[in-house]
Amino acid sequence: MGTPFISRLEPTRLDGYDPSKPHDQQAAHLPPVFLDAMAVREAVFVGEQGTPLDCEYDNDDARSCHWTIYASVNMTASAEQRDPSTGAVLRPRRSETRTMPIGTMRIVPFPHPPHPPPGARYVGNVLQDDDDDDDGEGGAAQDHSGVSSLSSTAGAAPPRRRSKTLTSVDEERQASALPYGPDKPTTYHDGKEPYVKLGRVAVVPEFRGHHIAGQMWRAARKWLEDNPAFFNPSVTELGMDQLKVGAVSEIPKWKGLVCCHAQERVVKVYEKWGFRVDEGMGKWFEEGIPHVGMFQRLHIKQGNPKV
Repeated sequence: MGTPFISRLEPTRLDGYDPSKPHDQQAAHLPPVFLDAMAVREAVFVGEQGTPLDCEYDNDDARSCHWTIYASVNMTASAEQRDPSTGAVLRPRRSETRTMPIGTMRIVPFPHPPHPPPGARYVGNVLQDDDDDDDGEGGAAQDHSGVSSLSSTAGAAPPRRRSKTLTSVDEERQASALPYGPDKPTTYHDGKEPYVKLGRVAVVPEFRGHHIAGQMWRAARKWLEDNPAFFNPSVTELGMDQLKVGAVSEIPKWKGLVCCHAQERVVKVYEKWGFRVDEGMGKWFEEGIPHVGMFQRLHIKQGNPKV
């Protein structure tokens, strides 16, 4: 394996993406970095973990930042051929170096749906009533996290309001910062502070054990620390009425808080990355797997607010 390199995709419109089709059958205009990310997610979440293909893509993908890590791999283009009677080589093995995606993760900006209720069960991103889901098994989990694929997913973004002063891409990014409203306070979250969510972390089986996921998180963390105001809404572009606030001081701003939803069995991996279990969030179940919430606060420098 050659030295891995990482590509980042900022929030972008993904119009035309068909969730019922795999990445290699999507429209040609879609960003290659995103399609490569979906190739990894399909291999891990759909192929290994059994998530239905049409549940893997969600409404958060267009408003998120995605990191995809690649490696140059020497692969066999044609196998060696020998004479069956003499063993003489008729055609030597031919190899070629190809660049392939081997891992991905995303950062979902605020806002997020309310924290999962303790003891809750989710199937297909939907909170189940007790009578609807006796064993917690079924469709796609809200969070596809695991040893090989540490990830989480937020719910759908709130409806967008159009603004003539923004490009379509900027509108999606800025409108995503509008708040859902207060949440329940937990150990590390006061229920009000905006946070971003680390999720959809996956590494293909052949490249596990090489700290690939850790490399991606370090890249994402540095980017977040260097661009702390990226997801903050702009009163200049949106206006106070669209932000639904009465004063500039009320405009939501990200102050370094990062959340992830983790399977209990991989908590130690996230702890190595600096996350801590939020006991106040309790435990919930996604596709029958127990999950806990974890938070980390990055040390960022707050610049002049974008007004």
